[in-house]
Amino acid sequence: MGLMLMAEEVTFALHYPDTPDWATLELAPTWADELRLYTPRGLWRFLRAVFGAPQKVRVDTNQPLLGSIPRYALQEFHSLPNGNYSHKVSHGYITGFDIAMLGQVQKIRALMALRVASCSSVLDLGTAGGKLAGTIKAQGVGDVWGVDVSPYLLKHAANNYPDVKFLHAAAENLPFTSERFDAVVVCFLFHEMPPKYIKQALRSCYRVLKPGGQLLVAEPSAKQLGKLRAERFLSLVGYKHLYFKRLAGFVFEPFLDAWHKLDKPAVFAEAGFILNENDDRIPINYYALQKPYSQNITGDL
Repeated sequence: MGLMLMAEEVTFALHYPDTPDWATLELAPTWADELRLYTPRGLWRFLRAVFGAPQKVRVDTNQPLLGSIPRYALQEFHSLPNGNYSHKVSHGYITGFDIAMLGQVQKIRALMALRVASCSSVLDLGTAGGKLAGTIKAQGVGDVWGVDVSPYLLKHAANNYPDVKFLHAAAENLPFTSERFDAVVVCFLFHEMPPKYIKQALRSCYRVLKPGGQLLVAEPSAKQLGKLRAERFLSLVGYKHLYFKRLAGFVFEPFLDAWHKLDKPAVFAEAGFILNENDDRIPINYYALQKPYSQNITGDL
């Protein structure tokens, strides 16, 4: 009897992992928080960090949560000083990303939220500032979780979307029981991971999805890096193409080329997913996938 109760407690704990109290969680400032943009020296340090060569991210790995961040994630993605690991710069990234993307990511978030609106439980993988998770919650989904490797981003997310549960975790090592969610959504995450970990993350998604569950993926389109056709140069499409091509060339994305070179349909199929839809246009490549009702692979890690 005692063993049965212990097993039930363990199962329950895995089903509903403990989330930190983000409101009271103390995260030490990093060097990027010390930048004072209103002073010449502070502004110079900021601009040098943005336009200069990427630097190694510096965090105190002895702090809770910071010691478990995957090494590949400790980089200055998007040319942000100290990457996603600061209070101030990460907040600026959350507010500035949609502006830089000309509202295109807001549109895909709205689409993804509508697609999962009938679900009971949804996981937002690589939630960052929690905007997609919050949009899904606003659709009336009762059980919404967001996970990310940056506790700084998660603290902002929890403050902005208190009705969503946020958890510090890597996509390739999700702390949930098998068949936990009706849907998993991924928006602008996989292109920031090496292919090895993308494949692990997809297997992890497969494991936590219920049979028939949805996996929706939105990532940068390789089309924005291609040549601009002369007849489109003066059109709105042409300007958008040129803008996103310049933007992609400006920001630091160490794994973007590897993502574009991946045979995505093959990688999705290898993880066990059925590809139902693919809409590839500048600047977003969107995939709607599904876990089969009858499992072809074990799904266990």
